[in-house]
Amino acid sequence: MNTISNASILIIDTGRKGEMRQCEALAMACGLPWQFTHDDQSTSSEPTLILSFGRALRQAWRLKAAFGGRPRIIQLGRPRLKAPSELDLILLMPQDDYPAGPQVLHLNMPLNGADIARSSIPASTAQGPLSVLLGGPTRHFGFSDHDALILLSRAERLAAATGTELRIVPGPRTPDHVMEIVRERYRQTPERIDRRPLPTVLEESGRLVVTTDSASLIADAWRTGKPTWLYPLPVRLPPVQRLKIMADRITPELRHTLIRRGWLAGGTDFTRWHQALVRQGLVRPLTEQGLKEPDWRMPLPAHDDELRMCRDRVLALVADRQPASDHVER
Repeated sequence: MNTISNASILIIDTGRKGEMRQCEALAMACGLPWQFTHDDQSTSSEPTLILSFGRALRQAWRLKAAFGGRPRIIQLGRPRLKAPSELDLILLMPQDDYPAGPQVLHLNMPLNGADIARSSIPASTAQGPLSVLLGGPTRHFGFSDHDALILLSRAERLAAATGTELRIVPGPRTPDHVMEIVRERYRQTPERIDRRPLPTVLEESGRLVVTTDSASLIADAWRTGKPTWLYPLPVRLPPVQRLKIMADRITPELRHTLIRRGWLAGGTDFTRWHQALVRQGLVRPLTEQGLKEPDWRMPLPAHDDELRMCRDRVLALVADRQPASDHVER
């Protein structure tokens, strides 16, 4: 039997920074030796735990089989076409639409930027510019020229209403057509385009605007404790999502049954999550209604103990004992 003293963690590297930062945060919180693997053959020592994110579950499953089925798999994000009963722990992302279960933790916020030593986010009074963190189009969100113009106009109004300087921060997914609009709009003030590293931007900003395409950026911004505003990009509905909506209109439990059997992968619902964050007072929408309170701030320290709960569940698996709580649903 593995014990905590000689346990180790293997992380399947997906090549996506946001995903890997969450896996790193969890591994470091557990206080166990860990390493990345880029392919099935890159490790010779048997890990106690394998962390996989999203589609990396296939590789994690092959590695588990290669080590005689002994390593335990911690899956971040909804598992694809694998029954949840076959996995040891599933850490669902906030946007995941997936049924509850004894081995499921449904997070309220991604683990990006989480600190095991801090159980709450203090409200920040830091001064600095209003920084707009630009994302880009995805399977779930569009980002047109029209969206860019509305976003920049509202951000300018928010900066003017709060008497702060405006900065535009491009991201790796920000499309060229959006950047052309940004450069043309600020031709006379090019210093407004901020290309410094994200940690520097987050530290030196007083307020933040995030486009809704990136769950990781939302988590990074919120965990600064600074007022975080969400600009709602237009939602796209992939074919699978359309089928999910149709199935739920008939009988939601049927879809959940198919997911529990590993026949369906589940879906995502970003809009539901974003609306929940607004209801909880954690973020403010950058809408006409939202702009009526330009001085909005998160009023109280907010709970941020999910990394601690994830760590406790993982260490309980390592110690081969059952955790006290079966499920956390917010």
